[in-house]
Amino acid sequence: MFEKGPYTDINCDSEIKELYQCYCCLQLVCLTHLIQHVEIRKENKQRLDNLCNELNTVINTLNLNVEEKLFIIKREQNLIEQAKRLLNASDSTIDALQNSFEQISPAILSNHSEEIMLQVESSLSETKDCLYVLKCNTETINSNGILKLSLSEFKLNKKRPIVMED
Repeated sequence: MFEKGPYTDINCDSEIKELYQCYCCLQLVCLTHLIQHVEIRKENKQRLDNLCNELNTVINTLNLNVEEKLFIIKREQNLIEQAKRLLNASDSTIDALQNSFEQISPAILSNHSEEIMLQVESSLSETKDCLYVLKCNTETINSNGILKLSLSEFKLNKKRPIVMED
């Protein structure tokens, strides 16, 4: 259903036109603008659908990562429990203790093999006054100001400022 009347949009001429109520904004608009409103709504709906799909994808990916980490944690908890039982048992053999040790050691190493990346402001990389102690070689800071350290290189002390050692 339409009405006839003057259309007040500055982008249209001032002649009498058929005006339609836009279901998006509930305003009376000419057919040209009604089509534009519908197209904008379709584009926004498509963008929303795409964003929802992307969000579902990252949610699923993160969920898989969390499930994998939980599986690893449960496996490592089982290793701890088995090792404690071996330590508490009076009849544990050297081979059983050694086997348990060999299973736990790689788990510890794998937990500490991740690298820590810190963004270092250029003004901070040249000063020795910051919030935390960070002992590293300044050559580990790349041209983008990213500091890459393995956990074994990362030493943190909340009571002293960051120290960049040369």
